[in-house]
Amino acid sequence: METIWFTVKYNKHYDDVDNISAVNVQDAYDEGESEVVLRLPDCYSETGDAVPLIFTAHGSGGRVCRAEDKTGGLGYVTDCIDGGYAAFDIHGTRPDGRSYGNRRYCEAVFKAYTYILKHYNVEPGLFVAGASMGGVCTLNYVNLYPNTVRCLGLFYPRTNIREVEFAGIRVGGSFNELKKFDSGENLPEIISEQFGFRTPGVWDEERARGLNPWDNRTVKIDGLRYTFLPCPIKIWHGNHDQSVQYVANTEYIAGVRRAGCYAELRTLECTKHKHNDVMHAELKLWFDRFR
Repeated sequence: METIWFTVKYNKHYDDVDNISAVNVQDAYDEGESEVVLRLPDCYSETGDAVPLIFTAHGSGGRVCRAEDKTGGLGYVTDCIDGGYAAFDIHGTRPDGRSYGNRRYCEAVFKAYTYILKHYNVEPGLFVAGASMGGVCTLNYVNLYPNTVRCLGLFYPRTNIREVEFAGIRVGGSFNELKKFDSGENLPEIISEQFGFRTPGVWDEERARGLNPWDNRTVKIDGLRYTFLPCPIKIWHGNHDQSVQYVANTEYIAGVRRAGCYAELRTLECTKHKHNDVMHAELKLWFDRFR
């Protein structure tokens, strides 16, 4: 099993002002760089059969850093790597690695994917995995780059980053109350910085459009949500998780199913917000369906 480190460049500039002027160049290039970790399985060879490739996104407490030997979300896909899959994660576009699926982050993931596809003997079409806040990262990537993805498997993901009422129950957490549970870090300020909200820590619906998975590709008809996710999805979630509400993901999966898209929810009887051997084994079985 070989671990490879490299960096990718991406454009940090995004023009968020509509301008119909045709006399000036409106776009710009502001170069950013993100560290990437790639792990190849023991069966990997530069010749012969290509191996399948996973993009796996770490949660809010993770990072990718060669100097500190931090490998991000690779721990979510251990059984997959043992079973012949290659996998990569990226640090992100914020210094601490917490980018939460902004457009720059998704571009960096795409650049990492195309680099690996060009330089290593891997199959085209990503298997996508993630956990916790990595759910926002992966769902945003899938929605922005759907032609690069085969399927999606998530552990206890946050699918909503603002408060939503459903059937009289608050689901998904309140944006104004989000805290990083192990340090009390103010996530709303980080999210507003990364997504370009005009006031730090205050939800900005216009700037959040396309970046909150709960609303992406979703329409509401007679009070019901229909989410047109562009690839099959399976979620694993403990039914008493104290960090990310289980009820939010039951409704998210229900919305995907209503839209006629393929979705599964695997419920585990537990209170912990962490991955385990059952999730690892079943994730590989899920990915194997799409090979």
